[in-house]
Amino acid sequence: MTADAPGRAVTGPVRPLDQAEQRAFRLARLAAGEAMPYLMHALFALTPLAAPGLGTFGVDARWRLYMDPALLTGPGAWPPRTAGAVLLHEALHAVRDHAGRADGLPAPRSDLAWNLATDAEINDDLLAAGAGLPDGAVTPGGLDLDDNGIAEEYYDALTRRTAAALAAFDDGSAGCGSGAGGPALPGELPGDADGEAAGLGNADADLVRRRVAADIKDSAGKARGTVPAGMKRWASDVLAPPVIPWTRVLRAAVRRAVAAQAGRTDYTYSRPARRRVPRIIRPAMRGPAVIVAIVADTSGSMSQSDLDAALAEISGVLRSSGIARDQVRVLACDAAAAAPQRVRSVRDIRLTGGGGTDMPAGIAAAARLRPHPHVIVVLTDGETPWPERPGPARLVCAVISAEPPHGTPPWAVTVHIPAS
Repeated sequence: MTADAPGRAVTGPVRPLDQAEQRAFRLARLAAGEAMPYLMHALFALTPLAAPGLGTFGVDARWRLYMDPALLTGPGAWPPRTAGAVLLHEALHAVRDHAGRADGLPAPRSDLAWNLATDAEINDDLLAAGAGLPDGAVTPGGLDLDDNGIAEEYYDALTRRTAAALAAFDDGSAGCGSGAGGPALPGELPGDADGEAAGLGNADADLVRRRVAADIKDSAGKARGTVPAGMKRWASDVLAPPVIPWTRVLRAAVRRAVAAQAGRTDYTYSRPARRRVPRIIRPAMRGPAVIVAIVADTSGSMSQSDLDAALAEISGVLRSSGIARDQVRVLACDAAAAAPQRVRSVRDIRLTGGGGTDMPAGIAAAARLRPHPHVIVVLTDGETPWPERPGPARLVCAVISAEPPHGTPPWAVTVHIPAS
């Protein structure tokens, strides 16, 4: 922690804890677990090491915890509650991946500003949890910043200050180590150390983070108000599924379907092969002109703006894939129409306000078109039955709905377009 240590210089080799230091460390870990029980997996994932003369605790990028043994045992030792709070502080640097997040900062990076920003991000949560931080610990209020922010926001605010204003917070320490995204601590072990000092690799560290996030979510659900807001927000971000824009997914699905058909070739004698064999006419290879049918659900349950956005994406993908206008067939389909209606362009598709949708009828009508389509793209809200068997054309189901789609055929490619 920045505020805890004057200039540091490790006076002896980094080593495992001795028996007395181990007992003191376990007491500190117990106190830490009582303050924030949802961090126990992280606390046990740390590799404790003694770093004589360090003056504080620190952590490296492989979750190795460096502790000055004079702060664990002897006349100058911290009480277990204070040592536990500093232990939580270092664990949170690793849990919140401050080392990895530092790599995303613009160059040149200010190590001082990042160390202050990450300490502020952690310490307001520790204070909210009732952890007993040492005097002088960095807080958002002490930096004239708002509580419950994230390190990147604090860093941006701090780097906008003058060099003299920022230097006022510099106590000459080396920060919390490479695990906090700062310079390595004096005596930090190399990344390729083995045995008990190997620490955690990236994959194992990510597993610990997800387990901690799940424990935070579970604790927040059981006892409202016991988990600091910053911890709950971090856990939600970790556990949230990756967000991929539906436009990118839809483009990829349509392009793959078109490319798979365009890659099919057949022999033809209408254009003889260029390489001649005496007295033999050899056929040339020919790739098909891919025909695409778009079947749009125009029932009243659809939104015109969502339909227009999806149609515009599909039209752009087909143009960029070399599909000419005369190779695209467009059908409008709902339950109110006796049969799907042929329209000249995607611009002509408008909602009719009918009831449900009979999508099997729309797909069957598209398959009967001449020439037969190679790819059928369906736009619907998903409230429809589906064909029981695949047809000759590749099927792409673009489902515009608030909830994830369900019931689409397993042989089709399904893309979820969140309804606006």
